[in-house]
Amino acid sequence: MLRTEELFKFARDKIAIVLFFTIFYILVYLASKEVGLANAIKSSGAIIFLPAGVRLLACLVGRAWGALGIFIGSFFIVVPSVYPNEASSFHLAVSLINTLSAFLSVVLALKFFKISDDLSNLRFTQLPFIDLIATFSQATFYYLFLYSVNHVEESELLPKFVSQMTGNFLGGMIFMLSFLVFVNVMKRRNTIR
Repeated sequence: MLRTEELFKFARDKIAIVLFFTIFYILVYLASKEVGLANAIKSSGAIIFLPAGVRLLACLVGRAWGALGIFIGSFFIVVPSVYPNEASSFHLAVSLINTLSAFLSVVLALKFFKISDDLSNLRFTQLPFIDLIATFSQATFYYLFLYSVNHVEESELLPKFVSQMTGNFLGGMIFMLSFLVFVNVMKRRNTIR
């Protein structure tokens, strides 16, 4: 049975993960929007969508707690910014679709590749596949939803899907590679000591 102080430490650690990824996701989205790289969600213009990288990293590193942070940032800031004239139920649906599809894809990819919970056996060659699986599922469910609510015409589906796949994949790879480099540098630093 958990003692009270262990329970508080557990809660504090999980809340920190949620807050970190919520704030990080929002800041990366706002910075991307400022420089014109945040329109991959709605249009077919952005070639690199960095917030998708944060979403992928949150699901990979923070798992469900990281995904919760992404959902919160998505629901309260990102989706209302992209779709300001839509109801909160629409914002909720898009936030859930974008977060859950990426999270479940990451969980399944980790199981498929037999990657340990601490990611110690994560290899460079697995990153593109994890990113591709998450990107494909997110874009598929996202555009199926937008098509079902008449936000996207049938003729626009393929170009927008391909654009989103490209932007999300590249954004994901930037963050995944940065994370892997960071982990390797920290391992070497600890080995040198």
